[in-house]
Amino acid sequence: MEDWEEDAAETLERLTRSPMADAVPGTIRIVSLSQPTGRMRYQTCEMDLILQAPGIDAEPLRTEVVLDRRYWPDAGMVLRARISQRQPRMIDVNWDALAREKR
Repeated sequence: MEDWEEDAAETLERLTRSPMADAVPGTIRIVSLSQPTGRMRYQTCEMDLILQAPGIDAEPLRTEVVLDRRYWPDAGMVLRARISQRQPRMIDVNWDALAREKR
C-alpha cells in the first residue's frame, strides 16, 4: 500500500468513527491454531493469539480467519498488525504476509 493510500484509509476511519481510527502498529504472535482438514483450498483457521503494541498491554485473543491452506501459519509465527488502542481486540492483520513467509 502506498503512503497516500494509507493516509486516506486513516482519514476515512477517523471520519466514520471506526474503532480502528486510533490503531497503532504492533504484532500478533500465533500461540496455537487448528490444522487444515480435507482438500479444500480455503479453510477456516481457529487461532489463539497474543496481541502486542506500544502502549497496549499484551492481550490474548481467540479468532477465526479463512486462509489458503498453501500458506497455513505455524504456531510461534509473528505477523505485523494494526491494533486499536481503545478496543485492543479490534485488529487488522497483514495475512498476505503468510504467502511471502511460506515461499
